[in-house]
Amino acid sequence: MKKVVFTMLLTVGCWLIGAGNASAINIKLKRDKAVVDGINYQLNAKKESATVVKNTEPYLGDIVIPEKITVDSITFFVEEIASGAFSNCPGLTSVSIPRTVTKIGSDIFKGCSSIAEITLPDKINEIPSGAFENCSSLKTVNLPAGIKKIGSGIFKGCKSMEYFEFPTSVSSVPNSTFEGCSSLREVVLSTNIKEIGGEAFQQCANMESINLPTGVKEIGSECFKECVSLKSIKFPASLQVIASSLLQGCTSLERIELPNSIQSIKDDAFRGCVLLDSVYLPNSIRNLGSSIFEDCPNLHVVNIPISVDKIPNSMFENCSSLGNVEIPVSIKEIGSDAFKNCSSITAVNIPVSVKSIGGEAFDKCNSLMEVTAQSALPVKITSSTFAKATQKEGRLHVKASSVNNYQLDKQWGKFLNIVGY
Repeated sequence: MKKVVFTMLLTVGCWLIGAGNASAINIKLKRDKAVVDGINYQLNAKKESATVVKNTEPYLGDIVIPEKITVDSITFFVEEIASGAFSNCPGLTSVSIPRTVTKIGSDIFKGCSSIAEITLPDKINEIPSGAFENCSSLKTVNLPAGIKKIGSGIFKGCKSMEYFEFPTSVSSVPNSTFEGCSSLREVVLSTNIKEIGGEAFQQCANMESINLPTGVKEIGSECFKECVSLKSIKFPASLQVIASSLLQGCTSLERIELPNSIQSIKDDAFRGCVLLDSVYLPNSIRNLGSSIFEDCPNLHVVNIPISVDKIPNSMFENCSSLGNVEIPVSIKEIGSDAFKNCSSITAVNIPVSVKSIGGEAFDKCNSLMEVTAQSALPVKITSSTFAKATQKEGRLHVKASSVNNYQLDKQWGKFLNIVGY
């Protein structure tokens, strides 16, 4: 008799499991997953909520997410879309998100190359990193007015996006926000923006100008790197640092305006700006990085502020149009390659303050024929500091009482024509 009862219970149990599978609920996973109308959900029976999760196969076509689903007579409200839920679904053309959704995960639409427009519901207040990365057809994103935070790289690689306006509730533009958005022409930054992250607009090849809000205090490195259509830029008075490679490779840039608030310019800041023709560096600057103007062949006028004590390595290397540069009496050191291949320089005056000049500092300056050294004692140089043409054909001017000192110096003595004054 006991054996019969056990057999009957086992049969009933198997029937229940079969019924669960028929209603798309996985009994073995504690009824926490369901697939309804082709959309995969994670269920939370306690909270009566559902989260859209990634499917085993890529989502296709037009997806409409409902506000709620019913599973085993239980109603679950769709409140969240998990990280990567729709990522790498190239056949997905649109997703309608209900107003019940209050949270979305990172990389949610990453690599969805066929989606052209996205509208997010009003209850969402944060967009995580990489949300729309490499959505190459995406042109329009409608964000909630109350959005508070945007993660890094949300539009990275969105090559079809042409215009975007930041909500006034957002105070920063994170790293790589628009990196590689090659069609982007205009971005409207609200007056509440205080910080712009590194690489934020890198390789935005069609952007010709940008209006930086007056309250911006920080702009990250490589922010505008290789924005090849950018013609001019004016920095706000709230900014103190020009970050490294900030405008490197901006081949259409003709003009920059630096406010008196700038205290530091980092390495490669304007490197490769081939059309840049003149720059004024304010006396507020205390530190200059290396290669700031390297490969700027049209730069012909620039001042060195009296507030700095060093001309860094390669600062003007390959500035072939640069004329005579006045070296202020504050300069103690001229770095290696500082003026290398500045083929238009004809004369240079080295003030008494300079203690050393690095290797190849004036190498390949083949028009440099007049060098004046103010120091009574020979300044420390290397065998390659000056071009051979300068040493063999040019004139070195020193104080009359110092001619002998320079003639006997191992390196300065290579000048064939040392003239006392």
